[in-house]
Order: sequence, then structure tokens, then C-alpha cells
Amino acid sequence: MAEWANTSGAPAPTATPTPAPAHTSRGGVVGGGRGRNSWTLAGLSVIDIGLSLLMASLGVLTILSFKTFAARDISEGFLAGYMIIFALLLFAYEIMWWSAIPSINKSLRKNFGFLYGLRGKGLYLIFVAFLCLGLGSDPAVTAVTYATGIAFLTVGVLHLLVAFCQPEVSERYAAPTAGIEDIVVV
Repeated sequence: MAEWANTSGAPAPTATPTPAPAHTSRGGVVGGGRGRNSWTLAGLSVIDIGLSLLMASLGVLTILSFKTFAARDISEGFLAGYMIIFALLLFAYEIMWWSAIPSINKSLRKNFGFLYGLRGKGLYLIFVAFLCLGLGSDPAVTAVTYATGIAFLTVGVLHLLVAFCQPEVSERYAAPTAGIEDIVVV
């Protein structure tokens, strides 16, 4: 309230300015919301979690569908194993985006830093889509194979479209910083 409009004689309350959030040396906000207030980013994250579960189930189904241990089955077994590992990697990253565990987040960021941006994650999803599409020779899992591959390809392209066509959403995207807040810059 303005001083001149105060008719009660009591001192006018003063507004305290809101301090700016502290930033880490790597550009993240300490304890920040990581852009989760954006429906686009939260939706992409939830879709990524669903895709990782779909891909892990495809890997397990592929391994369970082995009838013989021919050379083709062994190579598909390795590919299915990689798919399970890649699914766990994507799942772990997305969980870190919602609620970061410092030690896991630090290890993921150090070894798989390409996941910490929309473009890198989009390209990763497209790469994994082609792994899925290259798997399907067993008729028992063909439908799941193609559904998973096409879903990964679609969502990977969607990540790239958001990164390039909606720069304001891309700027709000902040990767988790738990475990790497070594220097706080105010």
C-alpha cells in the first residue's frame, strides 16, 4: 500500500523481494523444479517411462521365446539383452528427472550425458527404435517388436521436434543436477 494512501496512521507493510534461485556451476537450479511445470516436458517424460517398460518387456519376451540355441538365437539374445539394458538406462534417467538420487544421477550424467538434453535423448530413442526393428524374426513377438520400434521412432522424432520447433520449451528443460552441485553460483 502506498504511504500516501495509508489513513490509519500505522506504518505501511513493505513487500520483500523474492530472491532469484541459486544456480549450480553446470546451469541447473539448486533444488529447482527441472521444468516439470511444463505439460510438454512432463508428458514426454511419462511417455519415455512407458516406452522403457515396453522395451524391457520386449527384451524379456524375446529371450523367453527361444526354442533352440542356434547362432540366430544367440545374436537375438545379445540384442535382447542390450535392449533390456537400454530400457533400464532410459527408465533410470526419467526417474532421476522426477526425483533425483545424487549418486545415481552423478554416475548417469558422467557416463550418459547425451540423455540430459532433448536432442540427445531424441537421437537415443531413434537409435533404440532401429535396434527394436532389427530384432523381429520370431512371429511370437513380431507385433510387439514393430509396435515398440515405431513407438520409439515416433517419440524420438517428437523429442527432436520439441527441441527445434519449440525453443521456449527447450529452454525450460533442465536436467537433474543432484550430486553435481559442487559450486553454487548466486
